[in-house]
Amino acid sequence: IPAGWTSVLLDGLPDLVASKMVALVERGAPRDFRDIFAVCRSELMTPRQCWDLWLRRQSLAGGDPDISRARLAIGTHLARIALQRPLDRIADPEKRAEAESLRCWFREVFLHAPP
Repeated sequence: IPAGWTSVLLDGLPDLVASKMVALVERGAPRDFRDIFAVCRSELMTPRQCWDLWLRRQSLAGGDPDISRARLAIGTHLARIALQRPLDRIADPEKRAEAESLRCWFREVFLHAPP
């Protein structure tokens, strides 16, 4: 970069998705679900690619790449979010539809994607 600025290396998309997958499994914050949903809906990655990146990251970090445990964790996080923010309590119809679509996609597509 000109003007004497220091060069900064940025993670590529696979590294970012792998990190987000770790966060989804471990933390399961609403933003983790939204980010993975957006990546897959934009066709930047498939659910299978997301799982493959998570498996690779777990292996490289010496973690436990137990896909069954990861699916259970994501399902548990999703259930917790649904209890904390039920669809019928989301007043804005557009936001309610988005939340319903995201939750359905994770339950029906993402959690059943092969690694």
